[in-house]
Amino acid sequence: MENTRKILIVDDDKNLRKVLEDILRIHKFEPISVNSGKEAIEIIKKEAHPLALIDLRLKDIPGMDVLKAIKEVSPETECIILTGFASTESAIQSIDLGAYSYIQKPYDTEQLVLTINRALEHKKVSLSLSNTEERYAQLFNSSLDVIVTVTFKGKILESNASFQQMVGYSEDELNKMTFWDFTPEKWYAMEEKIVKEQIIGRGYSDLYQKEYQHKDGTIFPVEVSAYLTKNGGNEAKGMWAFVRDISNRKRSEAALNKQLQEVTILQQLTSISAVATDIDDLLQAATILLGQSFYLEKFGIFLYNAEKEILHRHYSYKTNVEDDQFEGYDQPINIGILGRAVRTRLPQSVADVTKDADYHEAYSEIRSELAVPIIVNDKVFGVINTESPVIGHFTEEDENLLSTLANQLSSSITKIQLDKSEKQHAKEITMLYDTAVTTSNILDTESLYQKIYEQVQESFPLDTFLLMEYDMQNETSKIAFVMEEGKPIKKWQGRTLTKSESRLIGWVIQQRKPFLSYDLTADILPVKSPSSEKPARSWLGVPLIAKGKVVGGLSVQAFAPNIFDENHQRLLESLAAQLAIAVDNAQLAEKSQRQIERLKALHDIDLVINSSLDLRVTLNIILDQVIEKLQIDAAAVLLLNPKSNILEYSASHGFRTRTIEQYSLRMGEVLSGKTAMERHLVQAFNLAEVDGDLAYTNMMREENFISYYSVPLIAKGQVKGMLDIFNRTLLNPDQEWYNFLETLGGQAALAIDNTSLLEDLHHSNIELTLAYDTTLEGWSKALDLRDKETEGHTQRVIEMTLHIAQVLGIQEEELIHIRRGALLHDIGKMGIPDSILLKPGPLTDEEWVIMRRHPVYAYEMLYPIAYLRPALDIPYCHHERWDGTGYPRKLKGEEIPLSGRIFAVVDVWDAVTSDRPYRKAWTTKKALNYIQNQVGKHFDPQIVDIFLTLIKSELINQQE
Repeated sequence: MENTRKILIVDDDKNLRKVLEDILRIHKFEPISVNSGKEAIEIIKKEAHPLALIDLRLKDIPGMDVLKAIKEVSPETECIILTGFASTESAIQSIDLGAYSYIQKPYDTEQLVLTINRALEHKKVSLSLSNTEERYAQLFNSSLDVIVTVTFKGKILESNASFQQMVGYSEDELNKMTFWDFTPEKWYAMEEKIVKEQIIGRGYSDLYQKEYQHKDGTIFPVEVSAYLTKNGGNEAKGMWAFVRDISNRKRSEAALNKQLQEVTILQQLTSISAVATDIDDLLQAATILLGQSFYLEKFGIFLYNAEKEILHRHYSYKTNVEDDQFEGYDQPINIGILGRAVRTRLPQSVADVTKDADYHEAYSEIRSELAVPIIVNDKVFGVINTESPVIGHFTEEDENLLSTLANQLSSSITKIQLDKSEKQHAKEITMLYDTAVTTSNILDTESLYQKIYEQVQESFPLDTFLLMEYDMQNETSKIAFVMEEGKPIKKWQGRTLTKSESRLIGWVIQQRKPFLSYDLTADILPVKSPSSEKPARSWLGVPLIAKGKVVGGLSVQAFAPNIFDENHQRLLESLAAQLAIAVDNAQLAEKSQRQIERLKALHDIDLVINSSLDLRVTLNIILDQVIEKLQIDAAAVLLLNPKSNILEYSASHGFRTRTIEQYSLRMGEVLSGKTAMERHLVQAFNLAEVDGDLAYTNMMREENFISYYSVPLIAKGQVKGMLDIFNRTLLNPDQEWYNFLETLGGQAALAIDNTSLLEDLHHSNIELTLAYDTTLEGWSKALDLRDKETEGHTQRVIEMTLHIAQVLGIQEEELIHIRRGALLHDIGKMGIPDSILLKPGPLTDEEWVIMRRHPVYAYEMLYPIAYLRPALDIPYCHHERWDGTGYPRKLKGEEIPLSGRIFAVVDVWDAVTSDRPYRKAWTTKKALNYIQNQVGKHFDPQIVDIFLTLIKSELINQQE
């Protein structure tokens, strides 16, 4: 018995064969597939099959030839031609060759299976059509595909039942119509172009899509494949087309695309959530995905503020409205569909908002709305909201999607909050530890306050930072450190404020408790809000309490509201507990350091007083210390002239003009004069408050001074002058400052008194020194006369010796001793008898022994005189020789004192170039040759080089 379920598939495309096999097996058929025509023919020869599906274009044999061969071998085998290249000629030819049907690829699965079943049924009843027209009619009417034949102008010539069912018109009605009658006008241009360029131009069209309008007015999508129709003379006479209703496919594709899109959106949100670290960024990404899913004009997320019971529209919310007045909109939860979603904690889908009593209109065109709450940790976090101008726009699937999206956001927000909480906790612990480590060893307040600012700035979203120092004794606060937008506010720095002036930070310090304001413009404040360069909105301040006492306070401010919260307050309080100790330690260290520096300053002034003979130098150093240690702008000293009883300008520092130098005050006149007369400190805190008898009123206005202090300089009960100090800002010094000022005044007075005494002593010393030098010069002249030296010998050797010494860089104080040594170089000859000293002829050996003792006599005569002891090198050593053959000690090389080596060259030069009773002076040439010959023997080579340079220069000058 023949197996009626066997179907032979003939197709050289492996993938298409596989698809057909799967389709046939699903419908209980037994497919047998081959990839060539020859193989198919061989199988049919061996066993007849009820049905064969034949591809029209095979690689080895054309499908028509396979059809023909199969029909010749097995006429009872029904054949269906499958092709992607349909034409009227091939369709007619296939029918002529015995094909049951002719199906165009891509085929609809249901239509294919239905055609197969009809073919098998047809085989059973053995219907036979005898000619081509009957075969074609069979194909035309049995096809589930819509087939229609038209003229070039669109008039319908013929249509099958499927076409009539598709458009809803009867055959008679269609015969009176053109296909333009059920084609929407928007497709006219496209279709005219296809007819002209493709169907007429090349004989067929590409598969294209358009729309038809059903008789009932419904618009539905179709897919068309059109071909040119020719007559027997091969002349074009019209067109025919396969038309397929693709409404189901489009709906399936749309549903599939929507599902795919929803899955993609959720997958993308999951991916974003996995890496998101910021909730705002997550909500913005979710809003973008929401738009991709719903293609709406108004959609996004509202955030819920439970404390204020309002919904705030997130900045990522999308609308198509320019200059939207609802941007940043806050909506109370007691109204609107959004509010109901918060109150009920359930999704709210409203098909027609105009019929909803809770609806709160924002945009007049809105007709439907879908709002889904986001629940995080069992609390409403916000609401996903979508709006449409179309009534009933949102479906149950939309609600499910948004609910899934809300759940995903909830998980992601929880994760971000936990991550942030853990990171913040770790950051806080790290910051507290780092702060403790970095601040514990900082003992200067400037560096400490900078470090505190840097540490706080890392953990707080601040715009302004303020740190105050508090003086419990005076109940005043000093602005120790202030920054706004990363820059110091210099005009505030160092300003001292009273209790009322310090405002909110002062209240925090006085009350010894923190204060947090979410919005300074809206919250009720205990005192006036703080002032800043820009108006602050968020404010947080805490006191600095160390060892039970308030040492200051610090605050952070932001220009936007709701920046700081309780977590920030808790962290700042923890930080303040550590910083207060560091601030207190630094203040104590600085106080101690100031005391040390002031003591050192007094010590330095003492050293100057004891070492300097110049009163002007001493006063300048004192003024430097006054300005530096008291931190003022300028200071001046006026000295009392006891003869005229007038205070006269002596020294000043820090002034911009020289007006101060012109001032002189009579004792007892105006404030400074009265200060000196009455011998007590005068202070003028503010120039504007002074009545007008201030000595420096005009100068202070010119220099922009505001504060002024005047201290009398009194030593041993006598007024020596005045120390006046000035500052361009208001001073508010403590008692230590006053004490140090008066101490400095006392030091200055002592310096003036000591310098006066030293100057008197110095004048006495100068007179005594002049007397000594005059005496020495008298001795020298007496020796020249006794030794019958040439006139001016001593003066010449002195000048030349000093000249060489200066070239060698010998200091001025040593030159004084060299001069005295040169004056007394032959003082030892006072111990030589006249018989030897004045002998006209050569000396005997015994006489030379005596003569060579005159350096020793000089040493013995001068050494006991301490005043002349530093001048001994020349009298004692000027007869020593470089090679060690000199006398009296036979010193060699640099063993000989430098001044002795210098004088040896000069003394010989002057001796040989001067007339003596027993010989004439040598010529300059002879004398120079002699000096050069004695280099390394008698004289130091370095000294000779310098000497020769000087002598030659002097000779050139004389010639000129």
